[in-house]
Amino acid sequence: MTESMAGLPACARGRFDERQSFAALAARREPDWHDTVMNTIQGNPVLGQVDSGALRDSLLEISPAQALELAGLVSVGSLLYGPHPSLRVPNVERDTCLREVLGTVGDGARSFTDHGHAEDGAEADFLASSFHANVLAGPTIDSCLIGVSDENVLVLWRFEDD
Repeated sequence: MTESMAGLPACARGRFDERQSFAALAARREPDWHDTVMNTIQGNPVLGQVDSGALRDSLLEISPAQALELAGLVSVGSLLYGPHPSLRVPNVERDTCLREVLGTVGDGARSFTDHGHAEDGAEADFLASSFHANVLAGPTIDSCLIGVSDENVLVLWRFEDD
């Protein structure tokens, strides 16, 4: 298992393509969780370009159900070609694993994203084929899901060359 996958459940192995996504669980060491996110992504060649101010300004809070939908997009979707059709169909193995990944953050976790549909609030559809995002990782199209609790920070990030 790669260093970025450390702390994640075994089912996460192979679920996130490291060429186009990043998945990591980090202990929250800083009072401001944004700093933990920045420290977690710094070693990644794509995400190392993310500006902390842009990150802070671009995130909106989403519900746990929306976080599960977005975790699916990060794992098997495409930001350029749309979500994989399988995401619209329940898949017990995939959905159980993604719930387990999201659960690693801890009790009382909150979820945040830069995905443009988060602006739609409860009506957001993260599996829509078109959307906008606040691109944070330079010349790529990207979207992140950040899970935050008092103890941990989960970073799931999808990025693709535009």
